[in-house]
Amino acid sequence: MRVEETIAELEQVAATEVGRGSAKLAVASAGGLLAAARSIAGHPAPDAAVLTGFFIPAADPPAAETDGPIGSVQLAAALRALGGRARLVTDDPCAPVVTAALAAAAPEVPLEVAPLKGYDAWADDAAQRYARLSHLIACERVGPSADGRPRNMRGEDIGAHTAPLDRLYTAGSGFRVGIGDGGNELGMGRLPAELVGRAVDRGERIRCVVGCDALLVGGTSNWAAAALVGALAVLRPDVPALRELLRPEWSYDVLTAIVLHAGAVDGVRRRAELSVDGLDWPAYAEPLARIAELVARSG
Repeated sequence: MRVEETIAELEQVAATEVGRGSAKLAVASAGGLLAAARSIAGHPAPDAAVLTGFFIPAADPPAAETDGPIGSVQLAAALRALGGRARLVTDDPCAPVVTAALAAAAPEVPLEVAPLKGYDAWADDAAQRYARLSHLIACERVGPSADGRPRNMRGEDIGAHTAPLDRLYTAGSGFRVGIGDGGNELGMGRLPAELVGRAVDRGERIRCVVGCDALLVGGTSNWAAAALVGALAVLRPDVPALRELLRPEWSYDVLTAIVLHAGAVDGVRRRAELSVDGLDWPAYAEPLARIAELVARSG
């Protein structure tokens, strides 16, 4: 199978529908995975920031969700395996979960935490540094809707619990990759508002207006991040560490760590469970296994 065909199939697997309309969004973003992978793999020394963390204030107790941090750590580890540099970026409410994810799988990756109070001063300094990065990747990171407010899948304003990391995401001229599953994440502004409105419940209200250079839409954002690591492995078969990151067991270990040690919650169920977006592990792991299989078959 040709490289382009394999990556297109990876993109389709990542977009496996889970009942929220993401498969329809994925049709409009087709080709984004290949563009993102080529940009990263083709850079002699990628230097990236991966923004993640989606806080669920109505969970019991409130915490960041399981979708996003797993894929973000996976991507950061992949960038380092390619000889590049990466750091994760989140905000205070999501920091415990992202910290636990890094501790479980990539403790050498630095974490930058944006404060909710005093954000402007922090962001002014950070934006100068981020403007020099080659890549800015947002993985399941909520962004501003048409009225400027970040909204969850239920249309609720969660601005009181969310730092506006979109200011960093749009800093400089680095290649921007957006990874999301519901229309309200950074990068989704690349899609037409009417499409998101038709495909996603409350889509017109929640759609993020911030676009990107390459958009990856998954049934869960973690699947799309895994597909990007898979595409990098296809383009760079000389880096075996990339394939190691694709083992479903790798993801299970991180999921277990963030739930048990940091109280990460399923964003749909709003409970701390070993699940992602309403999917228990067996169902959630199926696309991960398929992604690993496709990469293994590619040679």
